[in-house]
Amino acid sequence: MSVLKVILAGVLWLRGSPRFIARLVTVKAARVLLSKLAPAVAPAPGPRQLLTDVSVIARCDAGTGIQRVVRELLQQLIAHPPPGYIVRPVYATLWRGYRYANQYYSTLMEREPDIATTGRVVVRAGDIFLGMDLAAHTLSRYPILLGRWKASGVRFFFIVYDLLPALRPDWFTASAVRAYSNWIRTVAIFADGAICISRSVADQLKQWLTVTYGKTVSESISATWFRLSGEISTTASSRDSSEKIRDLLKRLGKRPSILMVGTVEPRKNYTQALSAFERLWREGRDVNLVIVGGAGWKVEELILRLRGHPEAGNRLFWLENATDEMLCALYGAADGLLMASEGEGFGLPIAEAARHGKPILARDIPVFREVAGTHAQYFAGDTPDKFAKEISSWLDLVRTGRAPTSRGIEQLGWRDSAQQLIHCILSK
Repeated sequence: MSVLKVILAGVLWLRGSPRFIARLVTVKAARVLLSKLAPAVAPAPGPRQLLTDVSVIARCDAGTGIQRVVRELLQQLIAHPPPGYIVRPVYATLWRGYRYANQYYSTLMEREPDIATTGRVVVRAGDIFLGMDLAAHTLSRYPILLGRWKASGVRFFFIVYDLLPALRPDWFTASAVRAYSNWIRTVAIFADGAICISRSVADQLKQWLTVTYGKTVSESISATWFRLSGEISTTASSRDSSEKIRDLLKRLGKRPSILMVGTVEPRKNYTQALSAFERLWREGRDVNLVIVGGAGWKVEELILRLRGHPEAGNRLFWLENATDEMLCALYGAADGLLMASEGEGFGLPIAEAARHGKPILARDIPVFREVAGTHAQYFAGDTPDKFAKEISSWLDLVRTGRAPTSRGIEQLGWRDSAQQLIHCILSK
């Protein structure tokens, strides 16, 4: 491969370049160039590498959402690798390209890596790069490196959790939207396949790729999907004191408790939920609202309301740093789960609540219908008053045992989920 071709591969992204230059290299043209660079040779002999990108979680494990999925799937992939592959977590930073994440491997698995490779990642034909983390700030910084890997015979797959920053940028910060835009464009250039966490996301992705980059690009990227597990693993590092959990559950046990799980951010609609519960409390409904999730972005007023609320610690509980063990205990103690989010890629709390057999009240959006089917109650109220009425009606169903049961929702272990992921990769 000539030096010129490597340089051309490096300008595939052109991050921060003048617009008139960026327009010269379209995603379609970049994919054509990369197809010419890819060698038509058989994979190298010996075990191949499944390189799993953990650039975000290796630096900071937030413990929820995408980080939970990455952690659980990676543990299963390492323990049960695809035949003929060895799973190697890798990471990149803003200033340094991909290296083997041996320290994170050791922390995650509580043992040293099986192969003592260190330093920069070395690839061979037949290796696979799996964009498991949403490495929005790092992936697009290394087009030359990715281009070289592509030319060496590496195939690229990316887990797509959702397209919300592209579809609803008003829900996110400007910097997050820019980073996601860079990331999804890089995915569109390099991906052999996109593996989505629901059929809804897969359908959205194909439509978005067609509209944004054209049918040729959309048809050249396989978009498959797999299902996430609702298992919550509790490890020694995550354990709360039993006394702390018992004290919280004792306080919650005075009345029915409704659980909401997820980062406090605009799309989750905690503002509407809190206003609805305030109305219920005024009307004499004695019920707890328990929120589990850290403070996010663009919700400064809501955070002030939560922290200074008259019901805080009485009928309103906001747990910003709950461990997995505490979350399990809360699912066990709760009378039901409320999913008020206006947009999700899957809705992990639905699967988690189903494992505990808890009734679910969910906003009526397609992905929740896909995940929960007829095993949840749905609402469409778009104002606090309408929402409060629907919550009240559902609470009556829960109290009398007439709410839809979540036990009919398909329940997978994380090993099952990882096997589905592997099938999506190897079937391409």
